Amino acid sequence: MSMKVWGLIPARLESSRLPRKALSVLHGLPMIIHVAKRSALSKLLDEVVVCTDSAKIAQACFKYSVKVCITPAYCKNGTERILSAKRRLKIPSDDLIIDIQGDEPLVDPKSIDKVTAYLIENIKKTDIILPHINLCPAQNKNVVKVISSGNKVLCLTRADVPYPFNRDSPLKKHLSIIGFTGKSLETFGTLPVGELESTEGIELLRALEGGMRILTFGVDADSFSIDIPEDLARADRALRNCPVFQGGY
Repeated sequence: MSMKVWGLIPARLESSRLPRKALSVLHGLPMIIHVAKRSALSKLLDEVVVCTDSAKIAQACFKYSVKVCITPAYCKNGTERILSAKRRLKIPSDDLIIDIQGDEPLVDPKSIDKVTAYLIENIKKTDIILPHINLCPAQNKNVVKVISSGNKVLCLTRADVPYPFNRDSPLKKHLSIIGFTGKSLETFGTLPVGELESTEGIELLRALEGGMRILTFGVDADSFSIDIPEDLARADRALRNCPVFQGGY
């Protein structure tokens, strides 16, 4: 049996910063449906599945013919949720899993393909692929920054790091498309929550604290997560001029 590439989209209804955001309507479609339909336009994904513990999110997916995997309510974050789905769907450890965050309604199918291709190319060199985009100093705790040397990720933080003491250096924003193998996702599931993750609230710090290898590379993308009501208004405006949305899905 040949290797498959799965696009797993973790989604929950109750968000601490913006409750019920997965079902927020943008141009007639719930946000989670934008994410799923755009992900399905990827040329390299074989399956796209929304992973949720919410019956209301599941109902919205059924309405728009999006596949769903029901996951437990006790999942603490998106990575734990896709791990639960991986096990429930009996995804083999040799398959590839692309974690696509359910709160980015402008996710670019081409970015998904770039992450998938990079994972395939570096599958023997790394456990996780975490792409980034460059941005100016943000001073925004909702934006996770990637600290890397070359393409090796050293740390993740909500602070504006590294500090430009000797020279200017663009910050690297963590892009919410993450590549795993089935095996590396299972390895993540064996790790305890470490000191950095419990402090910063970034679950992939668990992988770094546990000795897993994460590679990063730059992507030219405009996608952003929906964290506060102002982000919804921004996404509404952006979709009006989005070629992917205007092309229909």
